[in-house]
Amino acid sequence: MQQLHLLCLSLLVLGCILDVHGGNNVLDCCLRTRETPIPRRIVQDYRLQLVQDGCDIPAVVFITMKGRSLCAPLQALWVVRLRERLDASSARKAKLHGK
Repeated sequence: MQQLHLLCLSLLVLGCILDVHGGNNVLDCCLRTRETPIPRRIVQDYRLQLVQDGCDIPAVVFITMKGRSLCAPLQALWVVRLRERLDASSARKAKLHGK
């Protein structure tokens, strides 16, 4: 009977630990970035990865036409320029669609 109580207590503690840690939906974080420029023709979108969102490093995550995520350094000049081009393209599309 004591073993059953110990087992129940262990499961309860484990459940609380998983609930605390599992409740934080962490993004799929980049662990490193690539220095090689990514061609504009293969990129359809991007998102920012920030340390305050629970990731270890800040990065720009470019989403390719095939749905792959490519991680790039946030402050690299080619990254800034590619983001600007994507933003301009999105703004043009929104303007054409009346949004």
